[in-house]
Amino acid sequence: MAGKTAALLFCCCAFSASLSAQSFHKPEAQDETTLTAQHGTDLLHSKLKQSRTLQPVQATDPLLRGLSDEDLQMAEAQARKHFSRSWDTTMERSRFVRYRLNEKLSQLGAPASLQMIPVVESTYNPYALSHAGALGLWQLMPKTARSLGIDSNKKVNGRRDINRSSKAAIQYLLQLHDRYDNWPLALAAYNMGPNGLSRRLKQSQWDIADGLENMPIPVTTRAYVQQIIGLASLVNKNMLSLPEPIRTQAIKLEPPVDIHALEALSGMQEDDIFRFNPSLNQAQYFTYPVTIHVPEASFSKVHSNITHAGPKFVQASVKPGDSLWSIAKEYGTTVEMLNQLNRNLGKYLRAGQRLKVPANQLAKASADENPLLPSSHRIRYKVRAGDSLWGIASRFGTTAKAIAQVNSLSLNSTIRAGDTLWVLAHRVQSS
Repeated sequence: MAGKTAALLFCCCAFSASLSAQSFHKPEAQDETTLTAQHGTDLLHSKLKQSRTLQPVQATDPLLRGLSDEDLQMAEAQARKHFSRSWDTTMERSRFVRYRLNEKLSQLGAPASLQMIPVVESTYNPYALSHAGALGLWQLMPKTARSLGIDSNKKVNGRRDINRSSKAAIQYLLQLHDRYDNWPLALAAYNMGPNGLSRRLKQSQWDIADGLENMPIPVTTRAYVQQIIGLASLVNKNMLSLPEPIRTQAIKLEPPVDIHALEALSGMQEDDIFRFNPSLNQAQYFTYPVTIHVPEASFSKVHSNITHAGPKFVQASVKPGDSLWSIAKEYGTTVEMLNQLNRNLGKYLRAGQRLKVPANQLAKASADENPLLPSSHRIRYKVRAGDSLWGIASRFGTTAKAIAQVNSLSLNSTIRAGDTLWVLAHRVQSS
């Protein structure tokens, strides 16, 4: 389906981004000193601290306070390097969700510049799924999401929910800030985990006056921190602007409802409801009421068309022994109609195959999926302590049997931390 290709880009031709890569002004080349707990001794770290005599920049943005001009220049260079080419696409995606994200930042009293984190985490793609199993704008791992009170089910995914994931991530970031008392360390903890950061700080203490390049953290985490701070600094200096997000309103959909039909009746662009509502797992809801967010300009039309947007066609799953005749009888239609609705049907049906059928028997039918859910993709997964085939399968929306087969294992095979497995990842439903 075309929507599945669009999921990775998450672009909408109805809106055009107001920025271009030219918004980034090329900086002079900077030399970065790299020091981590593994790569330097405490003595060298101490000497680097003593060599810094630069005064901190006076900044109104909390993320930038206490940092020197040298820190900010290096951070801005990191931001330009990694995001100048993708900025237009990232900002286009952000317009669908950033209004609600900014509302959460304001409600929780968090710095507005934290909206730069999803740029680095997911390029504002709420459907983004990492190789490690992190999902959504904020790239929350399943265990982290559960600890923050985010759950999911077959109907909706909490980690892709803009309001819930943003509230949880922002509250978590504020807790990390309270724990470490500055934003660079809070950002580092969000990326690498607070336990890992605290272990490194015990070996080598760090203060904001020591400079970002001297943080005792992995190189990748330092780059992560610098990219976020660099983007915030560019915005603070008016060297980079953000497009106006689309204002939305919440509306409850009572079942049965077909979201594609609702879009068409309301004059919305195809798949826009899924761009505004990435938490949806389905395109049809037969018995499950869902609350969605739509543009304020479309609210009245959507509201007036809900009762007219019932599904006309649904999906039937083929069971062992099924034939076109038996399926036609079960769903109150004819073999001729099934052939019309499902072009190029083979001579034989296979168990698990899905057929389009008239919506005469909703209780027996399967709903269409959210068309923006990414297609499955093959990834290389490194086994961690405590992992099992079933746990990995749940994380990536597949089965233990499928993982075992692709890796020539039995279901009883022992997997150990450090092993690598091929996983055919599908959409993630578990939190």
